[in-house]
Amino acid sequence: MLVISIDENLVTTYKSNDAEFVRQHRNKLLAKTDWSALSDVTMSDAMRTYRQALRDIPQQPDFPNRFTIPVKPE
Repeated sequence: MLVISIDENLVTTYKSNDAEFVRQHRNKLLAKTDWSALSDVTMSDAMRTYRQALRDIPQQPDFPNRFTIPVKPE
């Protein structure tokens, strides 16, 4: 079982323990914010922190069985 914690109130469970599946999901979230990394856009500190936290998901202690996805800044 794979538990993805979005925050304390929202937990999504997947029947998988495949690290590749988790990385693909993380990569989709990163891709949705790629526009903020374009050379003509000034990336906010909150977005920079969010994107780094996404990249750090595989380093979380119980990865890939349990991990927390950061909340995307507005």
